[in-house]
Amino acid sequence: MASHRSSSEEVNPPAGRSWLGRVFIFAIVVLFLGWGGMRVTAALKTKRALADERVSVAADAAKNVGPKTTDVVRGTAETYVPVIPIDGTLQPAHDADLGFKVSGRLASVRVRVGDCVGAGAVLGALDSAEAQAQVQAAEAQVRASEAQLMLARDAEKRTGTLVGNGAGSTASKVQADQQALLAAAQADGSKAQLSLAQVNFRNHTLTAPFGGCLTKVPSGTGIIVNPGGALFHLQDYTSLKLTGTLGEGDAQLVTPGAGIAIQSDAGPLRGKIVSVLSSVDAQTRRVPFEAEIKNPKLVLRSGAFVRAEVVGLPAVPVLRLPGSTLRPGSQDELVLVKDGKAELRRVVFSATRDGSLVVMKGLTATEDVMLSPVSETKQGDPLVTGNPPLAKTTKGDKP
Repeated sequence: MASHRSSSEEVNPPAGRSWLGRVFIFAIVVLFLGWGGMRVTAALKTKRALADERVSVAADAAKNVGPKTTDVVRGTAETYVPVIPIDGTLQPAHDADLGFKVSGRLASVRVRVGDCVGAGAVLGALDSAEAQAQVQAAEAQVRASEAQLMLARDAEKRTGTLVGNGAGSTASKVQADQQALLAAAQADGSKAQLSLAQVNFRNHTLTAPFGGCLTKVPSGTGIIVNPGGALFHLQDYTSLKLTGTLGEGDAQLVTPGAGIAIQSDAGPLRGKIVSVLSSVDAQTRRVPFEAEIKNPKLVLRSGAFVRAEVVGLPAVPVLRLPGSTLRPGSQDELVLVKDGKAELRRVVFSATRDGSLVVMKGLTATEDVMLSPVSETKQGDPLVTGNPPLAKTTKGDKP
């Protein structure tokens, strides 16, 4: 009987235990639903906040639509004596690759790398035995042709005497005359052959066409060289040339003959502008130039990068502006304010040591210039001036 009751209790648990299980399950469901509701509420609040932010941003953008406020400045009229900085790389005024005009075996080298020689100095020589023999043969041919000429002229003279005395015919006189002319032509031809042989002989010796220093020399003798092959390289350091570029405004002030000054360890050196090209590089908007500097004591080295100044230029009338007025990303543009709108204006200017701009062309003293333009400014953008135009700007360097 006891065993039977135990089995019934396991199949049909007490009512109290079943009630507790239902309460537990209900509590879990309530907690899950509450947590989900909180997540939904938070998501809705975040969505409303984002929507409110978008509305606020749109409202602020709507408020900012309209002309931009900007500060402007006007140029100060003054007289400017240009001192234009330039830089560039020094190169020899004279340099050349040198070789023999004829082929042959290199017999001697008279110099070494680094040697400095004068014009006409012997640098090297080819084996000239064959060329010398050709000269001797040509000299012998000249002597033979001269002897033939003397005989022909003697025969011409004797034939003329006979014809004059009536003992000779006119035909013999003509023949004697022609023989003399032929002998003279043969003599001239032999002399020309001698000159050609002598030139060929001299071409077996290579001399310096100008004074300078050797930067390339053959390492030894015995090699067979071809005509025109570069064996030596000669550079003249006593006169150097400086190549570089100028801005368009500076290029209009600089002319050939203008002086330049270079500071070196040995003190200031002087030179002059040799050429300023009439063309402007389409990409850089700059003008190439070339200057020449005397370097008698070799204090400057070829290939060195140097800074110099173009000096002694005449004074010019300009309008001075702060350097910040130059439109970023451009080489020569200012942004003017005309009737409440932006006007992009290209000008001719030069930059001073303190960073100011001195405008020579393209601007008047009564025009308003945007003080700090941005690169995105476009032609016709609406602008409103936020300050009265400044009448004066910082003065630049005085020469």
